[in-house]
Amino acid sequence: MKFNKIFIFLAVILASASLTGCFDDQGDDVLLRDSFVEFEDGRLPNGRTVSFVRLGADQTDLVELQVNRVSTNSSSPITVDIEVDPTSTAIRGVHYEFSEASVTIPAGEFTATVPVTVLTGNIDPAETPDLVLKMTAANGAQVSTNYGDLLVAIRVICSSELAGTYTVFWEYLQLGDGEGGAGQTTTDYVIAGSDEVVFTTAGTGVYSVNDISFGMYPGLYDDSAPSGRISEACGEITGDPSNADRYGDPFTINGVVNEDGTISISWSNRDYGDAGDIVLTKK
Repeated sequence: MKFNKIFIFLAVILASASLTGCFDDQGDDVLLRDSFVEFEDGRLPNGRTVSFVRLGADQTDLVELQVNRVSTNSSSPITVDIEVDPTSTAIRGVHYEFSEASVTIPAGEFTATVPVTVLTGNIDPAETPDLVLKMTAANGAQVSTNYGDLLVAIRVICSSELAGTYTVFWEYLQLGDGEGGAGQTTTDYVIAGSDEVVFTTAGTGVYSVNDISFGMYPGLYDDSAPSGRISEACGEITGDPSNADRYGDPFTINGVVNEDGTISISWSNRDYGDAGDIVLTKK
């Protein structure tokens, strides 16, 4: 019995060896017999997002997009034709300039770059232009089915430097009636002892504010100051939708950064009726 098991085991080994000799060498040249080209960022699920801080009307920025050769043989150059896809919402000459109709991956190399110029100074931060590039042909390779096109989301923000301590002047002050309306009002007013607020950077163009009642709650109601957040986008101020006091009363905040650096803000809480127009001056 033991002899029979040994004989069967040896027979299996010999059969496996003979079958292996029938197959070609499973080297890299078999696994990647063909050459393909692809966008490096084409593998990203939402394409590539490029963001720039706009510092002036004439500003331009350069984006370099990588093209890959996917093969084991790099002895010949590969020229790839690239076009702008009609699905693009970005407009040539307004949002970008793209002069490259083709790019060549040199012999011995596996990558090349495609330059795209972003016309940052022309783009309003409210715009969301998307540039879609498509490989249309490749001399010496095949275009990747899955990664031969690329969405480049072009986004622009303005620089923002609002962090600091501000004094508060009330051009209009309204104490609520508790039901969303006006109780008492006054103009050109300073709340003694509660005339400062502090902006702390919480992100790009986003600031934490230590008191979004701007001194009203601690100075006139002897209540805790409600903290919150504001955002600035090229001089426009908006309050975070989640801003509320400790009673759950939502706050609405809107404003602008003035040419002299002061900030004008209008705010209100919905349920109680407090509101005001204020001017903040940086200390």
